[in-house]
Amino acid sequence: MSLLEVDGLSRDYRGRGPGSPVTHALRGVSFELGAGETLAVIGESGSGKTTLMRLLLALDGATAGTVRFAGREVVPGPARTLGWLRRETGIVLQDPYSSLDPRMSVGASVSEPLRALGVSVDHRARVRDVLARVGLDAELAGRYPHELSGGQRQRVALSRAIVHGPKLLIGDEPLSALDVTVRAQVLELLRELHRDLGLAVVLVSHDIGLVQHFAERVLVMHDGEVVEAGASAQVLAAPQHPYTRRLLAAVPRLSS
Repeated sequence: MSLLEVDGLSRDYRGRGPGSPVTHALRGVSFELGAGETLAVIGESGSGKTTLMRLLLALDGATAGTVRFAGREVVPGPARTLGWLRRETGIVLQDPYSSLDPRMSVGASVSEPLRALGVSVDHRARVRDVLARVGLDAELAGRYPHELSGGQRQRVALSRAIVHGPKLLIGDEPLSALDVTVRAQVLELLRELHRDLGLAVVLVSHDIGLVQHFAERVLVMHDGEVVEAGASAQVLAAPQHPYTRRLLAAVPRLSS
């Protein structure tokens, strides 16, 4: 059984008022992701990537189609009915500063998912362990986001995303706010976490270099549809769809 199964997923938005036009944000998207696999989703702004991520996490509901996680259908609803999904997933956003509460210390922020999900472990010990895993000193637990560098903040965001032991990590442009040197370091950290923890990863990115260095498979999205999909090495080396060729010609690449 696949860890994640997406079948015919569509999302339409209708403007307010009678006769308002319908926007097709997502149209018939289907794919599967196995345990421990890595998948990149690429495309220009407005291609449907963020809408797809929201549906995978049950932050929005589909107009048509289904999302299944480990065989269980993902349906938006009250927080109490989605605890099982939150325990199995973690997310890292583009801007680590805005994703962390400036009023909370690093330790409190990282341990928050443990408290919210009722994970019965020694929270302080788990925080120390996960900070060490992402390359941060335990003494940083007492600091606040404004006291950290951009790279440190993104490492904190990563530790927060994995502290409860999820099976799937979703990254929405997790490296784009970092400078090139720090980006390479955090990319290597993502590789280590994927390898050591056996995480499945869905990565949204404009960075073709990141996709080349990290993802096994890639989905290319345009106007809410998947126009090309396959092994990353094959799609990026010999794209078949005209849109994919234009996208690869236009997007800067990360130096190795």
